[in-house]
Amino acid sequence: MTEATPMRRSRTTRILHWLAGLAILSQLTLSLIMRSPGPNRPGDSWFELHEKVGIAATAILVAFWLWSMVRSGETRFVAFFPWFSPSQLRRVVEDGRRLFAPLHEGRSERPFASAVHGLGLIVATVMAASGLLGYFVPSARSLLGVHEAVAPLMWAYLVGHVGISVVHELRGERVIGPMLRLNRD
Repeated sequence: MTEATPMRRSRTTRILHWLAGLAILSQLTLSLIMRSPGPNRPGDSWFELHEKVGIAATAILVAFWLWSMVRSGETRFVAFFPWFSPSQLRRVVEDGRRLFAPLHEGRSERPFASAVHGLGLIVATVMAASGLLGYFVPSARSLLGVHEAVAPLMWAYLVGHVGISVVHELRGERVIGPMLRLNRD
């Protein structure tokens, strides 16, 4: 088996990735144990923590979006959103077909993975924005329904993201170690 060369990620990308992942995991976990406010009852302390982590998660996601737009030498921002470009979509489909093919030396660009990461970023952003606006802007309370409806998608993305990372590791594609190393670029 030939080992693929992973795309190098900057320290900033790795830090933002881990902060976003930890914030999302925290939020999903808190959602399982908190008690939301209801008529004539406030939310519990877990809900209050969910609010605070939600604000932080939104800030992290905004930073991630901005960094993804200005960074260089890494996945281009447009690679996260190939859905309206026939040539980009073709690259995603071709890469998707190679997911279970033998590894290719030097293959570092991953259009399929970038497109999936883009979907995850959209789901996380919809979760953060709908929660933040729905809770803090009285006229936008209906967005809390969107927040709750999108939560299963975020769970699915999280499980799939971690799961496919493990699959890549088992195939010899070292993706987890390089993302864990925060001490060098």
